[in-house]
Amino acid sequence: MARASQLIPAFQLSLNNSILEGMATVAKYDGKHPSLTCATSGGKVFVHNPHDRSDAAPGQQPSTDAAAHTRYLNINRSVTALTSGPLNPKSPNDVLLVGTQTNLLAYDVPQNKDLFYKDVPDGINTMTFGKVGSIEDSLAIVGGNCSIQGFDSEGSELFWTVTGDNVSALALIDIDQDTLNELLVGSEDYEIRIFQNEEVISETTETDKVLALCPLHGTRFGYALANGTVGVYDRATRVWRFKSKHNVVCIRGYDLDSDGVPELISGWANGKLEVRADRTGELICKDLFSGSVSAILVSDYRMDGREQVLVCSHSGEVRGFLPVDSDHRNAAAVGVGAQEALCDEMMKKLLQEKQDLTLQIKKYEENLDRSRKGEHDMALIAQSTKVQCHLRPNSGKGCVELVLRSTNNTVIKAVVITAELLFERNESCVVYAHEPSDTVVATFAPTRDVSTELHIQALVGHKMSSYYHVFEVDYKLPKFSMYVPVKELQKEPESSVQFRVSERVNRLVMWLNNSFNVSQKVDRPNALEARYVSLRSGLLLSIQMTAENGGQVTVRTNDMEVAGEIVQDLCSFLTLNELESVAEFPAEFEEFKKVLMKVDEFNAVRLKLTAEMADSSQLVKALVIKAEDARILNDMRLMKKMYSSLYDVNRELIGEYLKRANNHDELLSALKGVNAMIQKAARLRVGAAKTRVITECRNAIKSNNIHSLFKIIRLGHMN
Repeated sequence: MARASQLIPAFQLSLNNSILEGMATVAKYDGKHPSLTCATSGGKVFVHNPHDRSDAAPGQQPSTDAAAHTRYLNINRSVTALTSGPLNPKSPNDVLLVGTQTNLLAYDVPQNKDLFYKDVPDGINTMTFGKVGSIEDSLAIVGGNCSIQGFDSEGSELFWTVTGDNVSALALIDIDQDTLNELLVGSEDYEIRIFQNEEVISETTETDKVLALCPLHGTRFGYALANGTVGVYDRATRVWRFKSKHNVVCIRGYDLDSDGVPELISGWANGKLEVRADRTGELICKDLFSGSVSAILVSDYRMDGREQVLVCSHSGEVRGFLPVDSDHRNAAAVGVGAQEALCDEMMKKLLQEKQDLTLQIKKYEENLDRSRKGEHDMALIAQSTKVQCHLRPNSGKGCVELVLRSTNNTVIKAVVITAELLFERNESCVVYAHEPSDTVVATFAPTRDVSTELHIQALVGHKMSSYYHVFEVDYKLPKFSMYVPVKELQKEPESSVQFRVSERVNRLVMWLNNSFNVSQKVDRPNALEARYVSLRSGLLLSIQMTAENGGQVTVRTNDMEVAGEIVQDLCSFLTLNELESVAEFPAEFEEFKKVLMKVDEFNAVRLKLTAEMADSSQLVKALVIKAEDARILNDMRLMKKMYSSLYDVNRELIGEYLKRANNHDELLSALKGVNAMIQKAARLRVGAAKTRVITECRNAIKSNNIHSLFKIIRLGHMN
């Protein structure tokens, strides 16, 4: 591999303030001069503007000290997200957007005033800015507790949708090249979803929590995971990925080598800064900070007509890197002829592969000659030797077993299985046979219903041999492999979802054989009945199809989430773009009623506590004034009494705050349940019906129309 070049900064700053991870943005608050804005500890935000000359005397050069150009904004709450952009369509000036656990602040920095202060009960975990879908105005888009909201310049909610878990990353990209932005959403359930308006058009499962997303060019975007993985997707297809033992903090796309294509720049918790090619993931150049990298930004910060990549570290150090230009004024940043080096590296890899294949062919020819001459070698095995594999359920252990068997009297010494989403945080496992046998059994117990490719490498040879051959086999694990077919269910599930598909029974059988670990047969040409029991939880599942109404399908199970997975997988297999359904889940609906009642209770308590704290705050002000008056009048006895009362009131306020914090946590948990129910109801439909469920559920919640909410969840519409 070609050696990565060392990045050399064009300038460096020391801001003397810590910078929280991902909490930095560059904005032109006056419409002209860029300012670096960062969140720091203690609920504060600082703004560094090196172009501010307001403090300089006439004819005097402005100070080069970073502290002289830094202003502070006290949020007095923990900052959870930070971004900026021209929120007001009538003004080119950028607006600072600050997210906290429960509120969104839009702040006009030059005027030193709030544009709006919006209550966001679902919380704010991450935030981005821009235009999404067909909405004309640019929005502040916030991701919170299973929900995504978009606010305009007046704080009005113009966009709302739900997702499967807490939102951890947001980005905008025109994925279908129709000039309208789609929304990339990463969440804690390992999913990367692409939203077109409120509808999910793509859903990809990764191996850990999604930490960051960024657009690159065209339909490509970068991603970063909590397990130290960075990589690139082209739409829903992964192009490459790289995994490190260190934690990645932030990523950004920018063309540092001036080849017309942005590279993926990543910042790491151990201080590494890496620039990787978007096509191959090859490390092109790097740098090292003394502490964790907090943010990577792009701006013409020196206002010299050239954009720089600004890299901020947790300690407050900022380095600016210039891309290589036509005159090679920054050739050290990437190295001259990076493209030629990449081509040379690819040629070396191809030559190495050619050499390896040539040696293998030569070895095979030698073995074949020795076999024809009758020479016996314990390392040789028959050319027809194969490794066969199949799945079988193990109800006693609650798992599925992958059985591997070798032929021609050979034995399997060990098996290495590599797969995603199967071994929790690991991606491979080794099964070693203490006594070599022709059969090896590997056990799996997936915690979720996922379909994944198993890459199997088996060491095969004779029993007394010291040398083994490596056989490679690919096997697809069905999505619902943890479900065992049964003839009869002990008790038919009370809950169900019904829908109509214009397909033959044979097509449904093909889907069952593809997604379940069974070989389903058709007993009747116009009807189908398939019953399963989950090895994971004992959940009962029944799938039926009749010829009524052109093909009526009924999925019976008491788990609404499982029913949604069945519907989505079936529609994907049958390539159905639209699907209406009727849902009946009485047990889950009853639990949902309790959740809604809890939300009302927690909101009532929140309002009551807020009012009580406001009264106590007024009392604090009055006591402070009285104590100061007593001090001025030299009435020490009264002053002592006032401060004693102030101490008691302050202690009560702290107690009330703890109550309010606990109430807020409970409220967030209940709201997550509400959003999760809407998401589960939406996944029982496809296309416009799915989008309609989300929109109408949101409207019903806003109007507090609980009867309509349940009707929408059940029928998919109001009418």
